[in-house]
Amino acid sequence: MRERIIADILVFCLFFWAPWYFTAVAVIVFIILFKNYWEGAALALIADSFYSLPEIYFWRGFGLLTLSSLLILYFVSFIKSKIKIL
Repeated sequence: MRERIIADILVFCLFFWAPWYFTAVAVIVFIILFKNYWEGAALALIADSFYSLPEIYFWRGFGLLTLSSLLILYFVSFIKSKIKIL
């Protein structure tokens, strides 16, 4: 539990002070390391709310990070259940 709280604080700090790709990599790593890391999807929703601009392309630009983080979360949990390692 302590590791998860530290990871949440790290991702939260990265969200505000680092480029987006550092935050995305950290969220992907924590999705792999922790079971059901929903905090990554919540952070992606917040990031989409803050930084997405309405455009004509691809759903008007909203939800790309949220959708991708949910897909990664689902895919990693599916793979973990099949290989029984983590």
